[in-house]
Amino acid sequence: MMRIPTLTMIGLSLLLAACGAAKEDDLTQFMNEANQTPVAPIEPLPQVQGFSPKQYNADGVLHDPFLPRKAAVQNTFQPDLKRHKEPLEAYPLESLKFVGVMSKKSKTFATIQTPDNMVYQVKPGNYMGEKLGLITALAENRQTLKYELKVKETIQDTVTGEWAEQMTTLELQEHQ
Repeated sequence: MMRIPTLTMIGLSLLLAACGAAKEDDLTQFMNEANQTPVAPIEPLPQVQGFSPKQYNADGVLHDPFLPRKAAVQNTFQPDLKRHKEPLEAYPLESLKFVGVMSKKSKTFATIQTPDNMVYQVKPGNYMGEKLGLITALAENRQTLKYELKVKETIQDTVTGEWAEQMTTLELQEHQ
């Protein structure tokens, strides 16, 4: 067994005591400063609003909470489901890439790449995507200076059967 000389033990003890005292002084100083720092008053909690429960009755006076609310005006929009489908309608819109723009005889076309690396030319009036996406515009965004392809998708509500439209924008992809 190795013995540590007494002088070394005394030196280490003094060193540890000095470190401990310094930390205690720093801690005491921090606590004193923190107690002297003014604290902003805490705002009171807002008043709780009253809640009056309503009972559902089946005679139709109240809305059934498990069915979506219908708009006051019935949506009579119905897409043409019998029209000939275009090749890009076989792919989800999210899987298609807008990869280029080209002009032919003063007409501008977008080039779209499919997941299987086929490339198609499209213009406003063409369809793409599985949600009956009609291309409505191909233009350069003045803020980003990138070409954008605006697509109006048509989606059927699975509960009510009504059709709704949503706009989606595809931005020209940078070549990687």
